[in-house]
Amino acid sequence: MRKFSAVSFLLILLLSPSIFAQQTLVKGNKQAMVKPMTIDTRIDNMGYWKEMARLGLVQVAPDLPVEKATFTGSRIMVRSVFTEDSPDVPLTTLNSTQSENSVFADPNDKNHVLNSNNSTQNPVGNLYGANDFYTLDGGATWGGELQGAGGSNSGDPTTAISNTGRMFVNYIQNSYGQGVSYSDNGGQSWTSKTVCPSPGGILDKNHMWIDNSISSPYEGNLYVAWSNLAGGPSINQIDISRSTNDGVNWSAFSTVSTAINAGSHNQGVNIHTGPNGEVYVLWAVYDSWPSDESALGFARSLDG
Repeated sequence: MRKFSAVSFLLILLLSPSIFAQQTLVKGNKQAMVKPMTIDTRIDNMGYWKEMARLGLVQVAPDLPVEKATFTGSRIMVRSVFTEDSPDVPLTTLNSTQSENSVFADPNDKNHVLNSNNSTQNPVGNLYGANDFYTLDGGATWGGELQGAGGSNSGDPTTAISNTGRMFVNYIQNSYGQGVSYSDNGGQSWTSKTVCPSPGGILDKNHMWIDNSISSPYEGNLYVAWSNLAGGPSINQIDISRSTNDGVNWSAFSTVSTAINAGSHNQGVNIHTGPNGEVYVLWAVYDSWPSDESALGFARSLDG
């Protein structure tokens, strides 16, 4: 059984947009070439790269032992701070890795906070996906689970809590579509919903936001946006979907980035809402790959 580490997948980034693996079938004295498989280096998802490694299409770095850390204190040594930082509180004592975390505070209860992370075995073996940890006492103690919220998923967590206290975790599904799980009982159980199924590849770099403004005519609207690296008419664009009934049902997606002629693709989206229900969407524009982003794209909606 080959072992994987979080560092392993960072070491397989390549210097070209894609690489191709070609298989050869031997029948008698003849060789038949099978259609090449394209590897998309724009994707930064552990589930995707673990699968590529399992297929033998990329190399995996060996596990590297890390020296145990030494605690030196929690005091912030800057002149503008006159009190000690809070003590470090572990969300779990179980042996695991937690990365790419997202956190959201209840708008009506400052002591209620939801956290979600890319959760895996340590060393990385099983990928649990975007999980759920929560606190009801301002972070002093935490409940939750290592496993994905509502079941296994492919990670990339983002979180939200509504004015009614419903907790949401958005993630990439194991089928590489977009999903959301929600809980009404403080994280004791979760209900999973599909936001948008995959058209054949990965819907990547997702973000979620909820309109909690009491002055908004669209208060309660939930928005999820992502980069379509999968296919279909919106390939390489930013798509967004909304829910008007607390995450139970989701609209067909709208594409918001087509006014910008990205030479390569649009990726890395962030959403926010204004006091009167305005929806703002920001993302990075790549005119080539693997170069740095060349611009930022922006779109807004004034009607929810």
